[in-house]
Amino acid sequence: MPGTSLRNGDTAAPCITNGERETIPEQRNGIRAGFLNKHSTAVPEDAEPDAEPEEVAPEYVPSFSQATPPSMVTVDFTSITLQWSAVETRSTATGAELAGMCKSDKWVEVYQGTDLLTQVRNLRPGRRYAFRLVCIPVVPPELTAPASQPTSPPVAFANPATVPGAPQPPRLGGRGRTNLTFRWVEPEDTGGRDVYLYHLQMMAPAMQQGFETVYEGEEKRYKAARLVPGNEYRARVKAFNIIGESVWSDEASFTTQATVPERPDPLECTPDGPSDVLVTWGVPADGGAPINSYQLQRSDGDGPDTFEPIYNGAECQYRVSGLNSGVLYRFRVLAENEEGRGAWSNIAAAQTAAVPPDSPSMPTVLGSNRTSVSIKWEAPEADGGSPVSSYEVELRPKSKAGLAGMSDEWLTVYQGEATACTMSCLYAGCVYRVRIRAENASGWSQYSIPSDVKAAPGVPHAPGAPRSVGQSAVAIELAWEAPHHDGGSDITSYRLEMSEGASTSGFKTVQTRSATEGCRANVHDLMPGTQYFFQVYAVNNQGASPASGTGTATTRPAPPLAPPPPTPSGITSSSFKLSWACPQARGAPVTEYMVNLHHITEAVPSTNTLSNGHAHANGNSVLDSLDDASSTSGSTAQAQDTRQGPEAASVSGRAGPAGAKGSFHGVGQWRLPWRGADPSVSVTGLHPFQEYSYQVQAGNSAGFGDWSNTASVRTAPAAPSAPTNLQAQDASSSSISLHWEGPEEDNGSPVTGYLLESASTSGRVAPVYQKAYSGKDARCEVSDLRPGRAYQFRVLSQNAQGQGPWSQPLHASTEADVPGAPSQPVCSKRTSSGVTVKWVAPEVENGSPVISYRLQCHQEGQAFGEVYRGSQLQYRLQGLEAGTSYSVRVQAVNGVGEGCWSQEAGFATTRLPPEAPQGLECMLEADPMERPQLTLRWNAHHHDGVHADVASHEVELLDLTAPSTHAARLAKHTCSGKVQQHSIPNLLPGTRYQVKLRCVGNQGSGHGDYCDPVILSTPGSREPVSKPASVMSETSSSTLPLALSSNKGRRGSLTGAEADIIPSGNERIRKVKKGGKAGQ
Repeated sequence: MPGTSLRNGDTAAPCITNGERETIPEQRNGIRAGFLNKHSTAVPEDAEPDAEPEEVAPEYVPSFSQATPPSMVTVDFTSITLQWSAVETRSTATGAELAGMCKSDKWVEVYQGTDLLTQVRNLRPGRRYAFRLVCIPVVPPELTAPASQPTSPPVAFANPATVPGAPQPPRLGGRGRTNLTFRWVEPEDTGGRDVYLYHLQMMAPAMQQGFETVYEGEEKRYKAARLVPGNEYRARVKAFNIIGESVWSDEASFTTQATVPERPDPLECTPDGPSDVLVTWGVPADGGAPINSYQLQRSDGDGPDTFEPIYNGAECQYRVSGLNSGVLYRFRVLAENEEGRGAWSNIAAAQTAAVPPDSPSMPTVLGSNRTSVSIKWEAPEADGGSPVSSYEVELRPKSKAGLAGMSDEWLTVYQGEATACTMSCLYAGCVYRVRIRAENASGWSQYSIPSDVKAAPGVPHAPGAPRSVGQSAVAIELAWEAPHHDGGSDITSYRLEMSEGASTSGFKTVQTRSATEGCRANVHDLMPGTQYFFQVYAVNNQGASPASGTGTATTRPAPPLAPPPPTPSGITSSSFKLSWACPQARGAPVTEYMVNLHHITEAVPSTNTLSNGHAHANGNSVLDSLDDASSTSGSTAQAQDTRQGPEAASVSGRAGPAGAKGSFHGVGQWRLPWRGADPSVSVTGLHPFQEYSYQVQAGNSAGFGDWSNTASVRTAPAAPSAPTNLQAQDASSSSISLHWEGPEEDNGSPVTGYLLESASTSGRVAPVYQKAYSGKDARCEVSDLRPGRAYQFRVLSQNAQGQGPWSQPLHASTEADVPGAPSQPVCSKRTSSGVTVKWVAPEVENGSPVISYRLQCHQEGQAFGEVYRGSQLQYRLQGLEAGTSYSVRVQAVNGVGEGCWSQEAGFATTRLPPEAPQGLECMLEADPMERPQLTLRWNAHHHDGVHADVASHEVELLDLTAPSTHAARLAKHTCSGKVQQHSIPNLLPGTRYQVKLRCVGNQGSGHGDYCDPVILSTPGSREPVSKPASVMSETSSSTLPLALSSNKGRRGSLTGAEADIIPSGNERIRKVKKGGKAGQ
């Protein structure tokens, strides 16, 4: 395949194809550009179309020296990368010689092109391949083809072996009801090593237990026994060689032969009435073939030959009909598939039910009284094949009065074996319906024809309890309900009784009314506000009924008398408490008081109002509400702030005209309604140092009584009201100037000073106020504030009575400033050329958010230089010198400007790891009586100031003769200190080893590179290892095992010096040196 490469993406080399000439670019294999005649046969642009091109004879044809064999660069399981050197032109040749050089031979061409490097792919692992190289010149059409060029000497390379490929799925070699025979073949790709072991796994999908290994061995067939007939099984296989195991093959599914079904147990029989039996059975295992049908047989005898078929079908149940009642039947069933009939199930038996008896005769009455009736009946003519065991009598009321004692439905009143009974607890004179039914072992019969019975007449039932339908202060009108049942005789009259107490002995007859007058009565000459008890009787010709329930009624009360004048107490600047004695109630408890309060002196304008359902008095109101809840400490009426002052107010009582009623006329007043049993009220929200007059009125359910006499009281002085018009005049980054105006009211005492407080509002928590100014002036400047912060300010005034309320808060802010300094930088993740620097944002931004950070760094003896500017809080500093000390600092920047620099932080970069050891020599000592010992020597480490000093050396010894990667033995041990020699005893004879060495740096600089590996072989024959060999370090007393497990295997190409040492005679010592050959 001329001009193509086996590598993906390579382009074809310039060549001559199909008699057409392609442009020949500059060659890359050492052939000089232009070694061919540069005259072209192309037609010039200005030539005529029919002009013939001029033939140009070739100047010369080159010949080449013999190509050098290719060398291997890398190797893996399926490819080898080769490279070779270019050849040079030696002399000219004729066209016939050039044609001879292009002749092919029996070798397979894997690459043709101009590159000096190629990768041969699609090779098989564990194989040895031979390669040779030939140079083929590119010749234009006008030259004669050259003769074949000489090939390079052949060279052979081997690629590593690997695990086998996946085998083909197992095939079926034979099958039975309980066994399957599996066969398989060796994988197409064995990985370059012989397959010596196979694993076979099986799984039954119906059992859902997963795959289980059933065979391990070198054979390619296996017979699995003890299987379930008619079941599907899945199998897979994998192969092993000395390298490892392959992946599992694809799964194969096979099914064992089927058998007859099992017994359809359990068989269950359920009687369904006197002539039906429902037979059901479970679905048995089908033996690997679907069940076609079931056969059901019945027997009404005890012998085995009495069974007869009654059903053949695919259902698992059958209702057997047309049976005789009370007979015991037996049943059995079997299942059938294409393999044949299964075994009979267990025999199940069932007995049909008996028939209930006929209905008894209609009952007849034997006798009756007011509360009971006796009846009898005849037994049924037919008992249904089972003796009657009991009778049941049911009763249902027919009269409306009978429904009062029981519901309108049938009620069982008797159950027993007798054919007569007595029904009690009946209502006198009521009609009832009676029916009877009989029971035997098979159930109840139908009810008999119902019959009517009636109880003897009696006294009426009790009437309804009397109730009040109207009352006044001295009379009550009563009504009641007639009895539900008159006892079977008409009611002639009613008798009404009354008592002033609940005791039954205190009732006396007050009226007897004819039944024709109805169920109402009027009782006169009663006491106002008094409770009375009543009861009534109904009378017929059989006598008086029981007493009705007790009814109660109360005459209406009268309004209470006027209370005495209220007495003030607890006088403060905004409240006082009024108390008074409870007046005579006059038949009803006092439930409400009305307090009339009058502001005598000029009132302060207020928007507070109060409404209690009565007419408002003229004037301004200063109280807006009154707590009307009942409490032992009285009620509270509140108008505004209830701050208390000294109780220095004077109290004056001013009697009004005797029996004065109504409200007072003055500058301002309001009414305070209050309901409750406590005759007191606390009045709040009053103006300081003002005089008020008051009177009280009591009320109950009958209405309000007369007003009490009037009295007056003056409130005490109080602290002044809040200052007004608090404003900010000027603000800087650390101070704010404020001024305000005095309070509108001094409340009876001159203002003596002011108190100003401030609080920061920058956080989410509630502001915490602190004292900022105290004095007589109505202005101040608050300093020592933080820049860019929002603040709240409030001010109060004070006098001899105390401090007044706070003014409304004023919100003001200071101007912003540059941010504070970030935290001291923290340096981490140091390497020989870099470090990670982190810092924390400033604690304060001073009113303007941080928009960027500046990071500066300097080396000792040099000035700071900026290395980073941005918004991140960390930066990875690179390009530093190894083993050098540095200092860093950081600065925050906001919209105002640049803040202060942080504290400097110093660090030093680490040194580079030590370089790879030089001059590694391996001395092998072999003694026929002992195991070989290996002694290693190397040159001392060179100190250059950039790389770290050596703290220790690490030797790696790898067994290359292990049969598989799992059995490879790897030993690593450390030589402490700066030694230049190390011995490894107890090596295995006849074994190839790979030795590598590297340095470990101090001060955390890490591990250096390994030196080039040395490969050597110990003399003798390899012996099996039962226990791990151990290696004793010269500088350590610990023993390290040589036989360490390794799952890495031999991967990649084997580079470095390699010497195969074959023992002969008394040879004891072999020496292998990097770059040399083995020798004594």
